[in-house]
Amino acid sequence: MPKMKKMNLRKQKIYEQLELSNKNLTILFETSKLLNSSLDLHELLINIKDIIIKKINYDYFSFFLLEDNKFILKESFRHPKANDKVYHIKYGRGITGHVAKTGVGEIVNDVSKDSRYICVRKDVKSELVVPIRIDKKIIGLINIESNRINHFKENDMYLLSAIAEQTAIAMKHIMAQELLATSHKRVQHLNDIGKAVNSSLKLDKVFNLILDYIYRERNYNFIAILLIRNNRLYSRAGIGFARYELKTYSANIGEGVCGMVAKTGKPILANDVSKIPYYINQASRTNAELAVPIIFNGKTIGVLNVESVELNAFGEEDLIYLSTLADQVASAIQNAKLFEKIKDFNLTLRNQVNEATKELLQTNIQLTKLNQVKSEFVSTVSHELRTPLTSILGYVSVLKEEEAGAINPTQKEYLSIVKEESERLLRLISDLLDISRIESGKMKISYEEFDIVSFADGFVKEIRATLEKKNIKLIIDIPKKITAIKADTDKIKQIFENLVINSYKFSKPETCITIKITEQKDFLQVDVSDQGIGIAKEDIPKLFKKFSQIDSKMTRETGGTGLGLAICDYLVKQHNGRIWVRSEIGKGSTFSFTLSKHLV
Repeated sequence: MPKMKKMNLRKQKIYEQLELSNKNLTILFETSKLLNSSLDLHELLINIKDIIIKKINYDYFSFFLLEDNKFILKESFRHPKANDKVYHIKYGRGITGHVAKTGVGEIVNDVSKDSRYICVRKDVKSELVVPIRIDKKIIGLINIESNRINHFKENDMYLLSAIAEQTAIAMKHIMAQELLATSHKRVQHLNDIGKAVNSSLKLDKVFNLILDYIYRERNYNFIAILLIRNNRLYSRAGIGFARYELKTYSANIGEGVCGMVAKTGKPILANDVSKIPYYINQASRTNAELAVPIIFNGKTIGVLNVESVELNAFGEEDLIYLSTLADQVASAIQNAKLFEKIKDFNLTLRNQVNEATKELLQTNIQLTKLNQVKSEFVSTVSHELRTPLTSILGYVSVLKEEEAGAINPTQKEYLSIVKEESERLLRLISDLLDISRIESGKMKISYEEFDIVSFADGFVKEIRATLEKKNIKLIIDIPKKITAIKADTDKIKQIFENLVINSYKFSKPETCITIKITEQKDFLQVDVSDQGIGIAKEDIPKLFKKFSQIDSKMTRETGGTGLGLAICDYLVKQHNGRIWVRSEIGKGSTFSFTLSKHLV
């Protein structure tokens, strides 16, 4: 069992990790699509607020944008200065200003302990701030606050940093749109590429889409996407180059135009490559080259490169255009890496789940075999004990009734004790046999015409003698006539005996036990009430489970297997009924069960 519990905990942890990763991927994928859906700054800020408040459910949100060396509040949720158009923070002032100065996101999970904190909202307890960078310059800040201490985790920092990165990409699109306002077609072109990037999570497909868009829009002679691997640049996709050129190209970081861009993280525009001292002649037909870095999380991960056979082929507009596209490439790489990570994790999880399932299956098979052996053992032992015990009871009765000769009062008393204990032991053995039959599916139920009024009359006569030992009064509340039903008389008697004997065992002398029978539209209901010790509310769920007993002094004194009520529950269900109990400590208990009137 500990092994199974450990495996279940391991599976639960894996599922939780998968759920968090899937949630992050979904949010970031939706964020990427939403932020690329508009080139209007106001709409962008509204979209960011909607993502953070509606999708991630943070308490407070503020967005600051750099203007005239001050970070102006541009959008917010529940900010007291929301209507103040000039409200701003300065470099280095407060936690947010400190992040603006250092460029490093921060989590402060108890602002009362941070001397930098400036109170704007009185109920704020935790704060998270991430910077928004464009070309390594801080141009904005996202501030999230909570009214709970220790609210933010590393996953929140990861999520907000990724959103900030995508926000920077979206803002670069907006800047590009402002610079290229005279060319609506090219702006639409950038938007189309953004949609293409978000249309697939397969890098090769996305790269080819981007290259195709660039080629159709600008008609550059040569275009290539190069990625850094093991501190070298390798071509990943291209147009205009020979296949062998794409396959064989690689360069050290700092080597050639592309290698220098990869090293410095800055674009290079060379309209006459013959004048570039570090230019390496890879294709003699090239006369001009423009290369821009592909940056992800502030780190250069590749280069977007275009070349032309013409001198002076590129201008500032081309530089802006390609820089924007390089960000699209970075976004595609980010999405693809997240997708690959989830895919690999799913594969690992599937393998782990399969292994765990195999182990559980083997364990279940072993447990089933052990349970079968246990049931067979209990059945065999119970049969072996029942035969001699029946003989013992017979001989005790003969001795007690003086059929074998006269006995004195003391001997008669001792024989009565032996008889009572033997009968109790016989009941225990019968319970074990019944539970064994139930577990093996061999419990036979024989339905026949059943008159509960006649049955109850006979049962009362049999049980009174037992109740009189403690001077317990039996009260019967039964209508003179009740519709006959289909039922197994012996099994119904077993239910009655179990419930009444239970009440008897846990009742004090000179109290009452009541049997009430009522007829409803679809069933008969039997209630057995006593004035006994009662049952605690938290113990009630245990009552109808096998081998389950309430730990109390009277339970220990009366003994038992803890099977009687479990057997009753099974037998009642075989009559399409249900069994339950109402009880209160010190005020007795009422056990109720129903029998269907529609058994065929």
